[in-house]
Parts: sequence; structure tokens; C-alpha cells
Amino acid sequence: MILADVQEEIDCLYEFVPEVAEHFIVLNKIGEGTFSSVFLARLKLYPDVEEKFALKHIIPTSHPSRIEGELKCLQEIGGCDNVMGVELCLRNRDHVVIVMPYFKHEKFQDYVMNLSRLEVKNYMKNLLLSLRRVHQFDIIHRDVKPSNFLYNRQTNQYALVDFGLAHKAPGESKQNSGDIQSKKSCDSWSNKPYTPPTPNMDSISFTKNVKSPRRYLLAKRALMVKDKDVPSRPRNTSTSAVMMSNNPYTCQCAGQPMICSICTGRSNQAAPRAGTPGFRSPEVLMKYPDQTTAVDIWSAGVIFLSLLSGRYPFFRANDDLTALAQIISIMGSEEVKTAAKSFGKSLICNPSTPPLHLRTLCHKLRTAAPSRSTKYRRIDISQNKENLKDWENISDQAFSLLFRLLDLNPKTRITAEEALKHPFFDSASES
Repeated sequence: MILADVQEEIDCLYEFVPEVAEHFIVLNKIGEGTFSSVFLARLKLYPDVEEKFALKHIIPTSHPSRIEGELKCLQEIGGCDNVMGVELCLRNRDHVVIVMPYFKHEKFQDYVMNLSRLEVKNYMKNLLLSLRRVHQFDIIHRDVKPSNFLYNRQTNQYALVDFGLAHKAPGESKQNSGDIQSKKSCDSWSNKPYTPPTPNMDSISFTKNVKSPRRYLLAKRALMVKDKDVPSRPRNTSTSAVMMSNNPYTCQCAGQPMICSICTGRSNQAAPRAGTPGFRSPEVLMKYPDQTTAVDIWSAGVIFLSLLSGRYPFFRANDDLTALAQIISIMGSEEVKTAAKSFGKSLICNPSTPPLHLRTLCHKLRTAAPSRSTKYRRIDISQNKENLKDWENISDQAFSLLFRLLDLNPKTRITAEEALKHPFFDSASES
């Protein structure tokens, strides 16, 4: 039985793209995202064919380059190594429908607590196989999460879907320049406190970045602070003291739990932050501009953390700062601060938080009763008890791989190719 509002959407789809009505009978709506809706359909002219299809209707407001990028990924990358392919694409004016094979699957929250150690190993191996395939084309998927990595437990099949946010990784030269710049920044921080650069009000680049007249005036007023408003410093003949005294308008909030008017007058740093909350890596949350395929590996690590702990979603945050605070509570404040410095960011954490032992954490969460807020459905209690006994003997190699996937430093984070060679996937070793 199709709901009335769903039937209305199906009728609109027929109207927007008449070719859909010519070739398909839409059976139901099976998914919805920020940029699209997905419908289940079968062939209209060949009723004897049992194969079903997933019709992804992309909203008209999507940029053409985003749609082109998704289609290229499906055509060039899809069709092997658990990456979803494309069968057909239909377009009418600004409405686009991507036709893909329908992949029957279960919801992650329905099986996460019932998986055996072997099933978890196979799940992660197939996830990394699909990421290796995508990363071989220098593509960042950018939205790796359980609902985009479909799993059919009966047939033991997998499919990585939804390339709506995927894009090319930055070039090698750009990464190298970023490494050099971040290294210089780290060296300078090790010798003296970090002081953000003061913008030049007369520069053309500043006036272009600060587009709002009101913001420009606020920034100008902040930089025209009188000498009496600037805290006086004792006289010193050292070079650093002379340099500081010659620049009375240097930012005063560095290292302090506050933001001064000079910093608020600066333009924001542009960096990709697309993705799903709870699966964004630390470099995404801290707006590191030169992001690589390592952001997908972090997301895979978060999925692995859910599989080992039996908790989904593991991280739950509505904003980037809360998400970063949750990562700090697990990985430790000093560890996150060190990683932040490696890609040119200064992070202040107060109070200091020690890291948690991942094995102990996962064991406690898996053996604890599921909370009411946890999205579990149809959990087999008897099967769950058997799995708890099975999980008591999990090897240290699993947590060794988890630690590498959740490496806070994107430059040293393990790649999909390297992860597949990890001893955790050795057939001779236990899970």
C-alpha cells in the first residue's frame, strides 16, 4: 500500500520526467536525502523481468557540475569492487533521474548488535575494497556511512552508493605545499606563542574577502584601537620585544578562551566540510583546506568503532565544535592538539582530557544494555547473548586496525590499500 504523499511524489516524477512513465512502473519510495529522492521501480514493457531498479531523482536546485561528477563516478568507477554502477540516465530540462540496479539490503541498526566477529571482518574488508577502488581514481567519496554502504546479509553482498558529494582529491603539488606550510607553522609554534596575522586594511584582497560593509567597518574600527586600549608591556631590548612593541595592534586572544574583535573582523577560512555529522574527520571539523582521501578512511574507522562497540550512531553532534569535543573525549585532548598542529591549526582544550582505551570502551558498550535513544530494531536477544561470548575473545589486531583508521593525523592515517594488508584480515589469524 503506497501512502498518499508518496503517490503524489511518484505522480510528480512521471510529470517531471515523462520517459520514466514510458519505461518504468514506480512501486514505492525507498529513500530520501538532502539532494535527492530514491524510488523502487520495475520495467514497464517487460513485466516478466523480475529485476528491479533504484531511480534516483536529483532535485533541480543541484548544480550541474555536482550531477556530472556523480554520473562520472558511477560510470568510471562503479560496477566492480562493491561500488554501485549506473544503468541509465534520464533528463528532462532541469530534472535528472539516475537509474541503478536495486540492491536489497538491511538497515545497519537492525544487525549491528547481531554480527559475529567473522561478519564484521568481512564487512570491513569489503568496505575497504570499495574505498580502495574509489581512491585509485583520486576521488574522495566524502559521505562514507552505513546507510551509504549497503549490506545484504543473506547473500553476503555489499554496495557503496551515493556519490553526490564526491570530488577530486587535491593535487600532489598542493599537498606538498601544504605539508611545507604546516611544518613551518609547527616549527614556529614550538618556539613562540601563535599570533594570527593582522590584516592589511588597504589591501585589495582584504576588501574582496570582507564583502559586507558593516563587517568591513567593524574590522576597521577594531584595528584603529587607541594605544591606551592595548595592554602595556615591560620594556625589553630583545628582538621579540621590539617586534611586539612596533605592532601594537597584534591580536590579543591567542592562547586565551576568547575571541577578540580583530579576529572576528577577519574573513573565515574556506574549507570543504560536506559530509554527515558524526562521520566527519578532525581535519574537516577544524577546516583544514587541503583534505585528502584520508577523510573517507576516518569515516570507515567510525563505522568500525560502531561495529566493535555495538553502538550506532557512535558520535552524535549537531555542530562541528560538539563533534570535535566528542572526539577529544575519546582520543584525548593532547593527542588532538598534536594532530591539529600537524596541519597548521592551534587548538585550546580546557580542562585536559586523557585518551580512553578503545578495547575497554568497546567491551563496556557492547556488554551494556542498549539505551532507549539507540536506534536498534528487531534485536535477537538469544543471538545477541551468543555473540557476546564470541566477542570476548576478539584479537588485539582488530583494535590495532581501528587505531590506524582513527589516526588523528591525516598525513599518517592508514590508506585503504595498506589497511587491506593489515594482520586483522590475515586468514590465518583469528578476528
